Amino acid sequence: MSRARQAFDALEKGLAGLAERRPRLALASAAAAGHLRNRLSRRWPSPEQVRTLFPGLDGWEAERVAWSIGGIEARNRILTGWIRKAGTGPVEPLIRTRDSFSSLRPPLILGFFHVGAVQALGAAIERLPGPVLALRQGLLHPSRPPVRVESTEGDGQRRAAAFQRALAHLGAGGFVVVALDIVPGPGLRVPCLGRAIELARGPFAMARLTGAPLMPLAARWRGGEVEIETGDPLAAPPAAAPEVWESALAAAAARWLERYLLGSPAEVGLGLLRALLRTGTAG
Repeated sequence: MSRARQAFDALEKGLAGLAERRPRLALASAAAAGHLRNRLSRRWPSPEQVRTLFPGLDGWEAERVAWSIGGIEARNRILTGWIRKAGTGPVEPLIRTRDSFSSLRPPLILGFFHVGAVQALGAAIERLPGPVLALRQGLLHPSRPPVRVESTEGDGQRRAAAFQRALAHLGAGGFVVVALDIVPGPGLRVPCLGRAIELARGPFAMARLTGAPLMPLAARWRGGEVEIETGDPLAAPPAAAPEVWESALAAAAARWLERYLLGSPAEVGLGLLRALLRTGTAG
């Protein structure tokens, strides 16, 4: 391990402790450190990798996006450790939602991608006006009302049970919050950013079987705070075979993600960036 890497790792460890006392200062410092770390290393992502996904950027713009991604990832590491240790309560003052967020009404599926300040969504969904079932791989923290968090880790039988509970929750008039770009079981391959991305089939099957709208959900850093953004409900053909209907809705979700990232390329998370780079071009 290089001395520079050791120094940055030690700095992040110190900032993790500071986050409990001075969260905004710790998060801003983490962003600056991650920005510098990427600028020096030119790795994950490199400017060349950024331009592979966003060819419309010139060399200087790609460098700035790569540095910004490094800053967001560092800030997210601090945020994740803080939530794991203290839960979502201390994070709640950093969350900014619009009036439209509190006016959402169930049954509704909120599908998110791993972009921006994704771990902050756990605090944001506590503001939804109704009972919330959040499905995620592994449990980062204990849930608190009105949110119930269930893990989808495990075999197909466990995933099927979680799927049935989500259907029942929607049928009872609740919100379901679920990742679209984590594919623990069968997936749907759709185009995005000129490449292909595999999305989880489950959320789209939920929408088909219950008739509940599916709306994109995202969180982005704004200074020392987190802004929550929702898209319009996704549209699919009014009448089609189940697999065609679900694929059409998945394609609409991928188009929303593409528009979101073209507007703010630095919001792409490293996991999503790697997944896109691994796939071939769409077509």
